[in-house]
Amino acid sequence: MEDREGESCKNDLLRRVALVGMAAAFFLAAGIGCSTFKTPSEDAIATVNGVEIKVKDFTVKLRNALNLLGSTSGVKEEDIVNIKREALDDLIEEKVMLLQAEKLGLKVTDDELKKRVEEIKKDYTGESFAQVFGGEKVDYKIWSEELRKRLLLEKLVDREVNAKIAITDDEAMAYYQSNRNRYYSEETVHVAQIVVPAKEKADAVLKRIQAGEDFGTLAREISTGPEAAKGGDLGVFTRGVMPEVFDRIVFSLAEGKTSKVVKSPYGFHLFKVLRKEKGRWIEFADVKEKIKADITKGREEQEFRKWLDALKSEAKIRIDEERLKQVRIEETRTGEPKPGKAPASPGKG
Repeated sequence: MEDREGESCKNDLLRRVALVGMAAAFFLAAGIGCSTFKTPSEDAIATVNGVEIKVKDFTVKLRNALNLLGSTSGVKEEDIVNIKREALDDLIEEKVMLLQAEKLGLKVTDDELKKRVEEIKKDYTGESFAQVFGGEKVDYKIWSEELRKRLLLEKLVDREVNAKIAITDDEAMAYYQSNRNRYYSEETVHVAQIVVPAKEKADAVLKRIQAGEDFGTLAREISTGPEAAKGGDLGVFTRGVMPEVFDRIVFSLAEGKTSKVVKSPYGFHLFKVLRKEKGRWIEFADVKEKIKADITKGREEQEFRKWLDALKSEAKIRIDEERLKQVRIEETRTGEPKPGKAPASPGKG
């Protein structure tokens, strides 16, 4: 087989989670012609710069990809071939990056690993984190080493890609001006209500409000709505969120004013506008940092792809095509227990 250099491939969950939230596009690997290349040992399926990718690692990766499909009974043979190719391509990309990290002398210390584990534990209550590793669900040692690997890849991409990206104020301003319609804040109203089952009762409440009694206090005492305990506070709305009849009334009221009695299928309502905000253009200074973050995210994805393609083009990548063909789907579904709910994905972006 000819060397496979610089091929595009599919990014999997590892990259999307571990590599700082990057979500690069999916690419199918190009087909390779016949070859006489054989990996140096029987338990390898490919090599990257002479370093082997084991068949067992490939079958684990393939099993995970197939599990996402559920049943493979209706999957065409050509799709299975593509899934196998994509699973191997993911391992090749991972190996290319790990070799680069080794070349640069990057490591993840035990303290760094422990810190990330503690961060992940925060997403779990009580004993739930420890319970994940009970019985045959998930082997903690294997999981933690996978986490260490993902942290290493994060560190590598931060150094080789992300650290070299800096968005200037001029770039952010150009984006702001080109996307001006995104930075308009619509008119809003902050509304409270009192709702009761009978019109006579609503009329009586309105008279008490007009006589000077506090709307919020009356809402707590009288309203049957679920927000009564909060003084009838419904929250903040833009136009088109509330039912049309309510929308029309509350947006026509002045700030601090109470509506007339309004009938609905839920009862009889009184609305009070607690605060109104006119629609306005958001100033550049108020969104500059968010714009920079958005541009940075997109730039990271682009630069990551260029960087990884360059690494692959310099690497000597060889695949044992015959051995790849020989791996059967049935082989990937036996021999290991299915894990239960795993902890939050290592390297959470």
